[in-house]
Amino acid sequence: MRIIGIDPGINGALAMYDHGTLQEVVDMPCLAGQVDGGALADLFARKQPQMIAVERMQPMPRNGSIASFSLGVNYGVILGVAAAGAHPFITMRPSEWKRRMGLLKKPKEASRRLAIELWPNHANQFRLVKHDGRAEAALIARAYAFQAIHAINEEEA
Repeated sequence: MRIIGIDPGINGALAMYDHGTLQEVVDMPCLAGQVDGGALADLFARKQPQMIAVERMQPMPRNGSIASFSLGVNYGVILGVAAAGAHPFITMRPSEWKRRMGLLKKPKEASRRLAIELWPNHANQFRLVKHDGRAEAALIARAYAFQAIHAINEEEA
């Protein structure tokens, strides 16, 4: 199953995961401080994902109203582009995907370290502290893959 995992926001990333293998990780395409919907649409069209798994965003009062609004706009662009392109998508709460990956209540650095451990061939893409969005995008894709496999196994039982 071709899955694109997305850590939303302008510092986020997208990870392409196909049949249990991390294929590619790219930073969120941005233009003038916002997610570039056109570039995102092109990427979705080229990759033809069977599912797009997006981390669900929610307001964070401590971030302030302007930051929350900006994050909400970017999140909306991602979901809108997926819907407009008729790409199936799901949103996953941070607690949901982190629990599946054993990262619940752990700092972002733990996500980066786990990504390096899971995908040593891609370790260079996760080497810097600022690459936590890349790591989380890859882990979101993997968490969705686990969820899909679990659902199939339950149906067969």
